[in-house]
Amino acid sequence: MTFYEAALRVLESEGRPLHFLEITEKSIQLSLLSHIGKTPEVTMLSRLAAMARRTRDRKVIVTAKDTFALTDWSLPEDIEALAQTGVMEPHPEEDLPPLRPVERHPEPRTDNVRASGRGTERKRRRDEGDEERGGRRKRFPPLPEVVFEILSEADAALRTDQLIERAKGKELCAEETTVEAVLTALLEDNQRRIDAGRRPQYAFNQETGEVSLERAGAPSEAPPLELQAAFAQALGIPLEGGRPVLGKPAAAGEPLVDEALITTARTALKDARRAVARGLRKRLGDADVGTFEKSVVKMMHGLGFRELKVAKRSKEGPLLTARKREGSVELRYAVRMLKGTPGIDRKTVQELRRDLGHYSAQVGLLVSAGEVRGDARSEAQASGSLVMLWCGDALGEKFLEAKTAVTVTQVELYDLDERFFEAAKLDAEEAQRRREERKSEKLAREVGGGVAEVAASP
Repeated sequence: MTFYEAALRVLESEGRPLHFLEITEKSIQLSLLSHIGKTPEVTMLSRLAAMARRTRDRKVIVTAKDTFALTDWSLPEDIEALAQTGVMEPHPEEDLPPLRPVERHPEPRTDNVRASGRGTERKRRRDEGDEERGGRRKRFPPLPEVVFEILSEADAALRTDQLIERAKGKELCAEETTVEAVLTALLEDNQRRIDAGRRPQYAFNQETGEVSLERAGAPSEAPPLELQAAFAQALGIPLEGGRPVLGKPAAAGEPLVDEALITTARTALKDARRAVARGLRKRLGDADVGTFEKSVVKMMHGLGFRELKVAKRSKEGPLLTARKREGSVELRYAVRMLKGTPGIDRKTVQELRRDLGHYSAQVGLLVSAGEVRGDARSEAQASGSLVMLWCGDALGEKFLEAKTAVTVTQVELYDLDERFFEAAKLDAEEAQRRREERKSEKLAREVGGGVAEVAASP
């Protein structure tokens, strides 16, 4: 997976804000990255900083300099730290004069160097065989990921040849990479995102030949069809129904898999989940106080909460205390339940924050089927004790996450994995290369033994 996806996975598992160095270390330990590169820390910081500066569809925020958290936690964002995040500080010793002058060394010469041993001869024969077969093939990360990394560090649009030059300098692409290959890879990545219902990530300017990242929420954002049309026109690929017609390995010229059918199935699954969440919310809003309380307690047990005890009761709903372990830390919660569908305002959040001190709780949790007003959301995100809002449709999503009050039917959705066939092809080429190496070494040993027998005969 990409650096951004790996960071989201690590933050979800840890449940607390993390420094980008710690996120990178845990991603490498868990083997979450599809490629690492020479400077994974710099890549992780640049991608997280770029995602934290998006104007919408953000999943990460900056809580301190170079420290990131998930937006779902409703933590306050540090704007000053966001401006400083991703800016590399100069080393204090860079401007100091050198301690001693540059030494002059004799130029290395190979006249007096003698290579000996069977290992050296075997390496020489292997290198010669590699040169005859075009050299050993090295695996590189996908081109869309390479382009995303370079554009995130550049913070400006670049021509395709400039992208290839920088990728070769970082050893992230092959020497024979062409402009057409890069544009085709970006076109396919955009189309995969469009089919999945997401915003395409790359844009191409036909006049300047520059590739840029499509910033979500930008005033000049173009429709997805226009972005794809620019790539298709540059590559000379026709469009049918707004989709680029790419070459497929099918013999009859038809796609192996009906992409529209898969997209429809995924959309239907998402719509069904939202519908069930809305149905759960309505059912919980119509329930009486006792039924609502028992339902929420069972859901919280499914999410890992324990020691749920009633601290006080009222007509609107009870106040409970609970515990839950987040990583290596055990947090104490004060849970306020409100029956029906009342509007959640600032006063309700302030009352719950006051109850945190009375019951020695660290986190407040407000559970209701009603909608949250803007002032209540702002109050929950304000500095002070953390207050989480499980209200409205979000409450139904929590029941789905805990698999409580619902029956789950597993649906397996299959799609072709082109990377599997690419890896199989590379493995086959590697096996063929090794067989040829063994054959050439065996032939060299036989020729050497025959020459030795001729020289030993009278």
